[in-house]
Amino acid sequence: MRVQVFTLVISLFNYLLPGTTAQAQSSTPVNFNPAVPDNIADPSVVKFNDTFYLYATTDIDRGLSMAGPPVVWKSKDFVNWSFSGTIINSIDWNKQYEYTDDKGAKKTGYFRYWAPGKPLMRDGIYYLFPTIVKPDGSTGTYVMTAPTPDGPFHFATGDGIFFNEPLNGRKEATALVPDIDGEPFVDSDGSCYIYWRRRMAAKLSSDWLLLDGKPVEIATKHSGYSEGPLLFKRKGIYYYVYTLSGHGNYVNGYMMSHTGPLGPFEVPAGKDIFIQSSLENKVWGPGHGNVFQVPGTDDFIFVYLEYGEGSTTRQVFANRMHFNADGTIEPVIVDNKGIGYLAKPATKANNIATGAVVTASSYREPKTVSQSIETNPNALINIGNNFKGPTVETVSRTFSYMPQLAVDGSNGTRWLAKTDDHQPWLMIDLGKTRSISSCEMYFVFPSLGHAWQLQRSDDGVNWQTCATQQEITVRSPHIASKIGKARFLRLSVTQGTAGLWEMKVFGK
Repeated sequence: MRVQVFTLVISLFNYLLPGTTAQAQSSTPVNFNPAVPDNIADPSVVKFNDTFYLYATTDIDRGLSMAGPPVVWKSKDFVNWSFSGTIINSIDWNKQYEYTDDKGAKKTGYFRYWAPGKPLMRDGIYYLFPTIVKPDGSTGTYVMTAPTPDGPFHFATGDGIFFNEPLNGRKEATALVPDIDGEPFVDSDGSCYIYWRRRMAAKLSSDWLLLDGKPVEIATKHSGYSEGPLLFKRKGIYYYVYTLSGHGNYVNGYMMSHTGPLGPFEVPAGKDIFIQSSLENKVWGPGHGNVFQVPGTDDFIFVYLEYGEGSTTRQVFANRMHFNADGTIEPVIVDNKGIGYLAKPATKANNIATGAVVTASSYREPKTVSQSIETNPNALINIGNNFKGPTVETVSRTFSYMPQLAVDGSNGTRWLAKTDDHQPWLMIDLGKTRSISSCEMYFVFPSLGHAWQLQRSDDGVNWQTCATQQEITVRSPHIASKIGKARFLRLSVTQGTAGLWEMKVFGK
């Protein structure tokens, strides 16, 4: 086995001692991946009117046993993303339920929202196809509807899904398919189809609430475990995309059909695994994602999850797709450059946090993660999670959490306070007194909510509160307005995870 170690140092300041200062890096992003300042996975992107919507699994670094509440990220330009509140409020996502497993043991679990299929709109109604996992681990893909893409979404086949509680006249919603990762596709004739884990697919009824006929299993070149499927159409060709393996070895392969959404499908010429890890660009495990076609163009973008720090710390990346003359997909080059602006950015004041000095009450020590990655998956027939061959390379990368990373313009770096820091704060020194119009705070794990206090000062000694969020609130970013003149800003995190992906200060 060839073993080669690559180290990605996320910051040049790994060995600064706690409490020391460091000059901040430029707040102008050079790279646009990760696309969103949060740990999210299994993304679906769609554009309704002038707004991009991104639906995804919300990771909170607690494994697959618990996930964050469902939210939808929105953007006008594909670069600046935000959300406010949850989109399904009929389920308490933070409540523990007790159940007895099949061996008689007492256990507890949570409802979880996973892998929402790309939403559809028909007759002014928006349809969402999320996976809902019950506290006992049973799963299903459900149909939900809402009058707007922001929700709130409600179950289309019942009053809700319930667990160990009386219905009291309520109707339990039925799953469209009893499995995960349901992904819809509407053909040019208006017929709708659904695709789900393990290569399964079926046509839907005209109301999109039931299967129309028996499911079929799509034959693919590789027979390993597969999830996160999707179907898209370009120039009369149907493309079935499916994942293989997982973790740092996640890849996506595809099949082609000139006949219809259910095939028959053929193995494409060339490399049928069209997206895989790039050790050179230090992007690992491009997995469950979706294809987004920019409306009115032949511009296709693959939006996918990236490994992150492992387990449920994933992030969303996006890279362009290109096609050969015969319709086959060119291998997608995964990188940190990403997509950038797909629309004119909104006019906004200058981010004066650029070049600021940043300190904090504490920050965590660097974390190094390693992974063995297959560099030539197209040479394999069956792809699993553990590789033992001549083209496996062991790689590592180091993540830092120092305060200056909160103003470096990257969605992939952040400040994190130590877990035993009970009064966490972060302070920005602008170098001189400035006129500040507003401040945006992109917290870590924002779907779990935050409360905070923002203070200003001219000398770093005497402080005046200029904004406060007393109740825990689910949103990103949190915004403080009309701050006034100050040289120093100090943010105290009173509830929620003490960490920031970014803190932007606007003024002059």
